[in-house]
Amino acid sequence: MDLTRLSPRTPRGPIDNRPRAGQHGPATDGSPTSRVTMDIAFLHGRIILEDRILEDGAVVVQQGAIAWIGPTLELRARPEPAVDLGGFYLSPGFIDLHLHGGGGVDSMVGDPEALKTLCRTHEAFGTTALCLATLSAPIDEIHRALTAIQQLAVQGTGGARLLGAYLEGPFINPARCGPHPTEHILEPDLRTLQSFALAAGGWLRVVSLAPEMPDAEQLIHWVAHEMQLLAAVGHTSATCEQTEAALQSGCRLITHLFNNMMPFHHRDPNAAGAALASREACAELILDPNHLHPAAARIALRCLGPDRIVLITDATSVVGAPEGTGLLGKRRVIYQDGVAQFEDGHLAGSALTMIDAVRAFIAQVGVEPAVAVRCASLVPARLLGIADRLGSIAVGKHADLLVLDPDDMRVLYTYVGGARVYKSSY
Repeated sequence: MDLTRLSPRTPRGPIDNRPRAGQHGPATDGSPTSRVTMDIAFLHGRIILEDRILEDGAVVVQQGAIAWIGPTLELRARPEPAVDLGGFYLSPGFIDLHLHGGGGVDSMVGDPEALKTLCRTHEAFGTTALCLATLSAPIDEIHRALTAIQQLAVQGTGGARLLGAYLEGPFINPARCGPHPTEHILEPDLRTLQSFALAAGGWLRVVSLAPEMPDAEQLIHWVAHEMQLLAAVGHTSATCEQTEAALQSGCRLITHLFNNMMPFHHRDPNAAGAALASREACAELILDPNHLHPAAARIALRCLGPDRIVLITDATSVVGAPEGTGLLGKRRVIYQDGVAQFEDGHLAGSALTMIDAVRAFIAQVGVEPAVAVRCASLVPARLLGIADRLGSIAVGKHADLLVLDPDDMRVLYTYVGGARVYKSSY
């Protein structure tokens, strides 16, 4: 192969972040045009591709994009600089569709600089792109949080790509509120939702709501069809029939399946049953023992298949926090014995990381590493409509890559656009 003659397709980037006709939000990957692109080659690795693992493979990166993939022996000249992987995995970077915090910073902080710390904290755990989830709060606080997310998404973090906002609440069922303050939960209102979309400045990606609430169907139609965003069912007491109706109306995602919804019963399947019986919906899984038993995850996998499972963290600000404490909204969160909890002992989101979610999927559910990686990368990329640029190792895509130790799936290096943003001390 003559590397000097390669002409890789440049991934579609955010040349114009303004909404296009018939589309709300940028058709971007969260990387500003000012991102530094890198040329680098990876050799002698176990390359995790979409459908298989390429043994003793090589990946060549030019201008921040993947330019060539193949057996290392087919490289006629060794490019420089080059990383000899020595049989370690080269994986696509993880896309965390749903998280609230990290590094001691909560997504509701309303400060772009603080949010940068949040985003970059997760690079050490394999996350190269993410959506920040909001929390039910006074309307002006949600506006401020969404505006800050939009500002950082446009500016860029310098590392992990901020893909936009995940509106979780306030249009949820107070009976299934979880950590959401009940006093700030609202009945679905289209004008209020539109004000949130305006505050997000084109960077609203996901809207999760309870479909059984009054006028929820109107919001689902607006989100899914008029704005072409991702509508999700979450924090709900919906019946099976109500959930099926929401899926038919345009919802394509189930927010953290099994958590904060009516439990499955053989005579009353509820939202969980509707999700498992669906032929199209995707479902988020929080794979830690505080949220999900491994058997429940195995059931979800058998019903939905690996192309409809999205591994998420739902992480709060205690992840990577120096003192092991943080906030969720305005409530203090403590990390203790592997659990993120409020001071009263109630569960407060999670302390999960994406690499731990991948490990749990492999060890507890029994999937192959390539399958676990796909559920943490390509599946969320497809849901967000950015799989042509992110989510897998393929020619033309952004070089968002991880070097993983096959023995324990430890993250050794994290790259975004071919630039190394994290190096383990291991």
